[in-house]
Amino acid sequence: MFRKRSTKGEVQTEYSCSIRFLDDSEPIQLNFKKDTLGQWLFDRVCEKLSLVEKDYFGLRYVDAEKQRHWLDPLKTVYKQLKGVNPMVLCFRVKFYPEDPMKLHEEITRYYLYLQLRRDLHHGRLLCSPQDAVHLASYIVQSEVGDYDPQDHPPGYITAFKMLPKQNSKMEDQIQELHKTLKGQVPAEAESNFLKKASVLDTFGVDPHQVKDQRGDQLYLGVTHQGIMTFRGSRRTQLHKWNQIRRIAYEAKMFIVHVNVAEEEDAANAKKKQQPHGYKCLTVGACKYLWRCAVEQQLFFTLASSCNAPKLKSGGTLFSRGSKFRFSGRCQIEALSASENIKRSEPKFPRTNSLPNFSRNKHTSESKSSTLNTSIMSEPVPEDRRRYNVYLAPSRRAQGMAEETPNQSFEITRTEAAVDVPGNAFGAQTSSPIVQESPVLQAPLAAEEKFDMQKVQAVSASAPGQKTPVNGSVPVDSSFLETSIDSMPSYQPNMTMDDEEEDERTPKPSLDEQIKQLEEQYEKITSDQNHIAPGGKVGGAAPKANPAPTSSSKSPPKSMCATCCKVLTYSILFAVLLMVVTFVVLFYTKFDHPLLDEGRKQLQFLEPVKHYIDDSVEAIANKFK
Repeated sequence: MFRKRSTKGEVQTEYSCSIRFLDDSEPIQLNFKKDTLGQWLFDRVCEKLSLVEKDYFGLRYVDAEKQRHWLDPLKTVYKQLKGVNPMVLCFRVKFYPEDPMKLHEEITRYYLYLQLRRDLHHGRLLCSPQDAVHLASYIVQSEVGDYDPQDHPPGYITAFKMLPKQNSKMEDQIQELHKTLKGQVPAEAESNFLKKASVLDTFGVDPHQVKDQRGDQLYLGVTHQGIMTFRGSRRTQLHKWNQIRRIAYEAKMFIVHVNVAEEEDAANAKKKQQPHGYKCLTVGACKYLWRCAVEQQLFFTLASSCNAPKLKSGGTLFSRGSKFRFSGRCQIEALSASENIKRSEPKFPRTNSLPNFSRNKHTSESKSSTLNTSIMSEPVPEDRRRYNVYLAPSRRAQGMAEETPNQSFEITRTEAAVDVPGNAFGAQTSSPIVQESPVLQAPLAAEEKFDMQKVQAVSASAPGQKTPVNGSVPVDSSFLETSIDSMPSYQPNMTMDDEEEDERTPKPSLDEQIKQLEEQYEKITSDQNHIAPGGKVGGAAPKANPAPTSSSKSPPKSMCATCCKVLTYSILFAVLLMVVTFVVLFYTKFDHPLLDEGRKQLQFLEPVKHYIDDSVEAIANKFK
C-alpha cells in the first residue's frame, strides 16, 4: 500500500558496470536495467568466457563499507549495486571442487588454476617451502615453456612474483625444478599444479578473521571439508560437514553447533550439540561469513538442489534477521551435468604475466593429446595489465618512469603476505584439535592449544594501509607470529583486488546516473516550456527548477526514520483494531458464540461504554 510504484521509464533505464577477470585482462562493460536479475548478468559473463561448467564460479563486489558480497542471482543487480561506486564486479571461484581433475573441460580447470595462482601469491594457499617451490615451477613451465639456456639466463625467475616471501634461494630451486619439467605443455603443467594444490589443507580457503574466547586472533576458513580454524602456522580445528548440525549468527557472533558424542567407547553413543562461537569485527562481516558457510554446506552436502531448505538467522526483537535461499545446482548435479557436455574443447588464449617472455616451443606438442587443444599463451600489452601482481620489484622500478601516476600505483602495489615453510600441514603426525568450548549460550570458541610460543603482534600491512578483515577493512590489524623462523604464522594478505580502482575516471554510481538522467530530462523539459509560440524564449521563467536540486542534496533516509514510521503505522493500526472490536462487541447485536464469549470476558469495560454514551448524549443536547 505504501510502496512507490516504478514508472515504465525507470524500468527501461540502462545502467553500466565493469567486470574484471582472473587473468587481469581488459575489463568489459555490461549494461543492465532496473529489473535485471543477477543470474542474467552472470550468464552474460560466462558466455563471454565460453564457460559451460559455471556452477563453481560467481561475481563478487565490495560495497561502500568495504564489505565483500557475492552477487545474488535471485535478486536484481540494481538493488545489490545501489550505492556502489565504482560499479565493479570480479569474476572469481566461489566453490573449489574437491577433485579439480573431475572438471570436464580444460577451460574450467584453467580458470581454477588462475584463481589458485592468485591465492598462492596472496598467501591464502598456505604450504611448505618445498610445496611452494614445486607450485611455482609449474607456473613458470606454463608461462614460458621448456627451459632454454639461451632464452632463460641466470636470474630469470626473479622477474616472476609468484610467492609471498620469494627469495633468491627459492628462485634457484624453482629454476632447477623448471629444468626437469621439459616437455610439459601448459595444460599438463596446470593439471600438475591443481593436483598438488588440491591436497593442501588451505585449498579453497577464503580466510575470515575472527577472535576466540581470550580475544586472540584466528583465521576461519570454509571449504568442501567443513569449517576450519588456523592459528600460528597450523590448522587447529576442523568441523566436518557431517558433524555440523546448525550454523547461525547473532550480531557479531558466528556460531557453529557441532554434534559431540557423550561416550567415546560406546557404539551407540548419544550425541549432543555443542556450540562453538567466534567473534567477528563487524556485523556485516559476520553476516557475510554466515552466508558463505551455509552456501558452501548446501553445495557440497545436498543430493539435490530441489531439497534445499530456506534458512534464517540473526533475528532479534528489533530486526528481522537474514534469510538465505540456495540457488543453482549442488556439486553432485554439477558433476552429473559435466558428464553430458558434448561440445568439443573450446580454444582459448592463455595470458602471460610477463609479456616480454616469449613461450618456447614444447618438444611434446606433436603428441596427439587433448592437452594440446588450447592456444599457446599470448602476451598481454603493457597498457592492459593494470592489475598485474606478478612483476618483481626490479621490473616494477624500470616501468615506473613510463607509467602514469595511477598506473604506477596499481602496478607497484606490493603484497605483505607470508609463505609457510617446513612441514606446516602435510607432514603433521597428529591433528592439533583444540579444547571444546563450554555449553554456555553460544560462547566464544575455547582457547586453542598449540606447541609454539607466541611473540608480539606485528602489522601485516604497510603504515597507513588498511587491511581487509572478513571482506571488510579495519582501522588497524595485527597478526600473530611464532618464535620459530622456519614456521611463520598463517598471514594471508587479504588486500582485496576486488576493490582496486580503475586507472580511468571512476564510473558514477547508480544514484548518480539517476540524478544525471533526471537533470537532463528536466533541462529538456524546461527549455521546451520556455520557448514561446513564435520561437522566442521567454525571460520570465527560471533557468532551472530548484526542486530537484534540493531533493538531490537531501541525505538518504536513515534506518531510524524508517523504524519510527513502521512503529507509528503499527500503533495506529492497533488502536483502530481495538476501536472496531469495542464497537462490534458493545454496540451491535450480532449473535455469535465468539462475540458472546468476548462480551463476557470484557464486562469490566461496561463503565467505559456508559461514559461514552453519557458524553455523546451531553454533546447532542448542547447542539439541540
